[in-house]
Amino acid sequence: MKEEILGSLAIKYMIKDEYAVILSCSGTSGYIKIPEKIEGIPVKEIGAYSFSSPEEGISPLKDLTEIREYFFKGIDTPFSSMELISGKKLKDVFLPEGITRIGEYAFYNCTELESIGLGEGTIEFGNGAFMNCDSLRRLRFRTDATSFTGLAGFLREIQGELTVIFEKDGTRAEFIFPEYYEESIENTPARLFHYLIHGAGYRYRQCLKKGILEIPMYDALFLTPEIQTEEDTALRIALSRLRHPYMLSEVHKMQYIHYLKLHKEETVKLYILKNDAKGLLTLRQEDILTPALMDYALKESILRKQPECIGVLMSMQGEKTEKDDNKFEL
Repeated sequence: MKEEILGSLAIKYMIKDEYAVILSCSGTSGYIKIPEKIEGIPVKEIGAYSFSSPEEGISPLKDLTEIREYFFKGIDTPFSSMELISGKKLKDVFLPEGITRIGEYAFYNCTELESIGLGEGTIEFGNGAFMNCDSLRRLRFRTDATSFTGLAGFLREIQGELTVIFEKDGTRAEFIFPEYYEESIENTPARLFHYLIHGAGYRYRQCLKKGILEIPMYDALFLTPEIQTEEDTALRIALSRLRHPYMLSEVHKMQYIHYLKLHKEETVKLYILKNDAKGLLTLRQEDILTPALMDYALKESILRKQPECIGVLMSMQGEKTEKDDNKFEL
């Protein structure tokens, strides 16, 4: 979340055991940053139903008598107005260090919530905390991947694909957890139900030990049939791990490179569609974007009008031409 997009924010909260519990937020933007402290009191809990869709008729403020309010003056756009930020109005939320609990149905029906920023430390989740958050695709942890975090709870709550980012002191790690879904099939004559799990995501979600991601186990799953049959997801996992090779062993690095070399054109096209010039540089460094593939990449970039990719590819071709000229002179 970028600081400059934060609008004004009014937070209703209560005091519980010398810490603050967030009850609701009103603001001028769907992007919310909750402070670490309110009037010197640490914020440790997101209360039940605090951001849930209001049309459910369940108020997070019901039966609470000692409600306090904190106001933050942000940068508001012209003609913006304060309104309750809940349900589909919430787009992105930044949770402070020290959050230890997210209450029951706290983000229920936040169908447009896309990203959450979090700190270090384990988090307790109430029932249905992120039920129906179908757009939630990104978690950003402000710590390294070997720290205790609330990741395990999110992976239990969210069955859709999740990109999980850990970033601390300039070091970034990124992991993609694929989607999975469950299915029950009834065998009527036998009065039995067969329980099936589809997709590689369930196995990837078992790569945690005491709440911490086991990175070698995560990387080893790449060779399993479940992920190999999901070509688009497999490409993105391999590219992500190569670009941010946090604790990536040489063995697992070579397995990712081998897969991408088998799918060279699809790999290059994926970065071109995103106009991701830095990604193309990574492919060149790992000899996946070979000189023979550069003409295809440049044509695709021109066809799709991706200026950054065009610039990088032309620079690469210029370097190749210069090297060829030097060889000819010798």
